Amino acid sequence: MKIFSLIILFFFFFIFSLASVNFKNDEFIFRIEKGDSFSDLEKNLFKEGIGLPAITKIFFLFFGKDQDLRVGEYLVDKSVSLKDITFTIFFEKVHYRTISILEGSKITNFLSKSQIESFCKYKNIPQCNLEGYFHPNTYNFEFFDDFNEVLNTAFNMQLFYLEKYFSEKEDDSIKSEADFLIIASIVEKESCKNEMPLVAGVIYNRLQKKMKLQIDSTVIYGIDNFNGNLTKKDLRRNSVYNSYLNYGLPPTAISNPSEQALKAVAFPDKHDYLYFVKKDKCLHEFSTNYEDHLKAVQKYQLN
Repeated sequence: MKIFSLIILFFFFFIFSLASVNFKNDEFIFRIEKGDSFSDLEKNLFKEGIGLPAITKIFFLFFGKDQDLRVGEYLVDKSVSLKDITFTIFFEKVHYRTISILEGSKITNFLSKSQIESFCKYKNIPQCNLEGYFHPNTYNFEFFDDFNEVLNTAFNMQLFYLEKYFSEKEDDSIKSEADFLIIASIVEKESCKNEMPLVAGVIYNRLQKKMKLQIDSTVIYGIDNFNGNLTKKDLRRNSVYNSYLNYGLPPTAISNPSEQALKAVAFPDKHDYLYFVKKDKCLHEFSTNYEDHLKAVQKYQLN
C-alpha cells in the first residue's frame, strides 16, 4: 500500500510538471463553503479559467479528501502552478482576512460607522464611544467568523491592559479608568516609546498645576478631515477637544494607545518639566519654564 501511494504521488508530480495555469485575474480568492463537494470546487475554479485535470480528483479520492474539503477562503495568484493550487487545498492552507489596528489610530481609521454601531449593539453599549478601547494589533479571521467577535478580542485585550496598569498606577490623582485611557491616548500621539514616560510626566505636572494641556494632537482630533497643517486659527477653534482653550482632559480618548503608552501613564517619569517641543523624530526638547520653551520653539520649530 505504501509503495502504491508513492507511485500515485510520483505520477501526480509528473503530470503537474507538464501543466500550466492560465487564469483570468492576477489573483483571486475562491471559497469552499460547508457541504461543498470536489465537483463544486472544480466548477468554482473553472469560472476563473482554471481546469483541474482528472488526476487531481483521483489524488483527492485516493486520500479520502474529496468529500472532506476544508471550509475557507483560498488565495491564488499568477505565480502558482496547478500543483501549488492543489496542495494549497489539500493541506488546508486557507487565506485569512485581517484587521490591523495601528498604535495611535482613531477608530474611524479601521471601522466604518455601521461597524461601530453594530459592535455597540453587540456589546449593549448605550453611549457608543469606543475611541481608545481597541488594542493595537493585527487580528486574523475567516469569512464565516462573526466580525463582532473579532473586534471583541481587541476590545477585551485593551480592557485587560487598561485595568492592569490602572490598578498598578503610582499616581492616585487620576480617579477613573476613562481618564487614565485619555492620558494614554495623548501620550501615544505625542511621543515614541523612548519618551512616553517623560511626556506622561509633563501631562501629570500640568494637570496638578491646573494648567491647560495645550497639546496639538487633542486639537487635531477635534478637526474633521484635518489636512495636516495646524494653524493659529485651529488653535482658537471652539471645540471640546481644544486643550489650548479648555482646562483638564478632553472628553474622550483621541487614539487607541499601545500597552507601552498605558504603562507610561502608570509609571511616569518624575521631573519638573511643563513643556516640550519636537526637535527630531521621536525626540523632544523638554523645559521647566515658558521662557526656555520659547527658546526651544525658536530653535527647533520656527527656524
